[in-house]
Amino acid sequence: MLTALIFLMILVGVTASWYQIYQMHFNINTYDSFKLTGQKNRQFEKLSVNEKRAIENQDASLLDEAAVDIFGNNFNVAALRIAFSKEGQETYGVPLLRRKRVLVFNASSEKGTGRASARHAPGFKTGLPSINLRSFFMVAVIANGGLIQLLAAMSIYTIHYEVSVSMLEWINQPVMIMSAIFFIVFLNYLISKVDAYLHDLYQLGRLNQLAPLFK
Repeated sequence: MLTALIFLMILVGVTASWYQIYQMHFNINTYDSFKLTGQKNRQFEKLSVNEKRAIENQDASLLDEAAVDIFGNNFNVAALRIAFSKEGQETYGVPLLRRKRVLVFNASSEKGTGRASARHAPGFKTGLPSINLRSFFMVAVIANGGLIQLLAAMSIYTIHYEVSVSMLEWINQPVMIMSAIFFIVFLNYLISKVDAYLHDLYQLGRLNQLAPLFK
């Protein structure tokens, strides 16, 4: 009974790994605004509506007022205009809404360049990423998914045959395979979170090059 439960959990782990690959693909190919919820979604809608009104009335102040109301006076209005223009909403606007709390003014930078950095944790601050690592993270998730499939296959193989290599003898125990699979599933979960976070910061780094994020 216990062995059957272990094999069932291995199947669950395999299914979860396939879902994680799909989720990474979904994150890359789906508009970011569809993923906003709650207050951030309401703020995005408010900015989108004001952007349309600003164009219709040829009055940029309508967008400026809404942006300053949400982001405060420290942000550069020029950068906010780019971020919430029709062309920039998905690329810059959504990441800015999601990560505005981690953005800080870098007082040591030269005026007009590199004036934003990210505070990841108390006492830990870095500049905004200049390299897009999304492809690397996608490959890592796919590779980990392949490793999970291999481990699942080995759980079937070892029913009839034993692995005699000393370093791999743990593979003969289904519970060890199950543990390894769920560790990799958890690792993929962390990778997906880091990917979403760093990709947002990368997009904000691009925006910061177009116009400084802070005054």
